[in-house]
Amino acid sequence: MPLGWAGFRPAEGKASTMSLDQQLPPTGSASATTSTRHRVDAFYGRLFGWSVKWRGEQPFLALENGICAATLPKINAGPVLARLAATGCRGPALALPTPHGRRVALLAETDGLIPPRAALPRGVEILAWGALLPLPVDARRGDAGTEWLTAPDPRERWLPSLSAVLAGIQRG
Repeated sequence: MPLGWAGFRPAEGKASTMSLDQQLPPTGSASATTSTRHRVDAFYGRLFGWSVKWRGEQPFLALENGICAATLPKINAGPVLARLAATGCRGPALALPTPHGRRVALLAETDGLIPPRAALPRGVEILAWGALLPLPVDARRGDAGTEWLTAPDPRERWLPSLSAVLAGIQRG
């Protein structure tokens, strides 16, 4: 299965792939500096337990081991982020460039089957099972134009459940 934005259709039991600019698989290129790799791997990998893959000098979060992301157009994200924060379900949120405009990826923990696309609110996609999200190399921004809207917090290393994130999106 090609890596990239991926969804899951429980009824069919097959993964489907959506096109985005992260379709190339990560490589172990030695072009990134050792210190940058060490810092990024220590922060995202060891501190949060996230699987980090590299493509050249760009780190990517591999959505696996129970981590998924709900994505929506950035223009719709402000009220959703506020609702999630108000209910105590705020988690890391990344702004990402895509061929169809900027989107926000809300990281979440899968808590059962991922709903089929037809059951999701309009404009919402669920990414999981091998999808790659570009990660910022520094505290806020990455080379791929990604930026944290809500950065991961070492004091709150848990992720909200996908059900909670979808409830925050649907209340809008």
